[in-house]
Amino acid sequence: MRYPLDELLDKKSIIQLKLERIGKSEELKKEYDDYAEAIEEYVQENICTSKQVDSWYKRLYEINGKIWDLEALLRQGKEGKLGLEEVGRRAIEIRNNNAVRVAIKNEVVQTIGIGYKNLKSNHCSANK
Repeated sequence: MRYPLDELLDKKSIIQLKLERIGKSEELKKEYDDYAEAIEEYVQENICTSKQVDSWYKRLYEINGKIWDLEALLRQGKEGKLGLEEVGRRAIEIRNNNAVRVAIKNEVVQTIGIGYKNLKSNHCSANK
């Protein structure tokens, strides 16, 4: 079964962030290359264009970077230093950014007609 393009683009962008922010490893580099190769197959099969892929990827990379930044101190267990108000503010921003992320992924699915739209219901990041 083929891995959906929206998931490939999302995962590749997260791996790129890991490579840049945590450090390079052969395992991560191979995973990044595997995602890139799988994405290229969609272009080679004329399911989408390189320009579309570049746009979707750039947008997912940017939004995943914002989410990463918002979660950074929380992942380090430093929410006590932030205070409840800041933790709450970050939670709302993470939710809002995740809604943007889901919308980009849904755009990919809708454009190429392959995969499943991510529809949230009764969830704090529900589609609007």
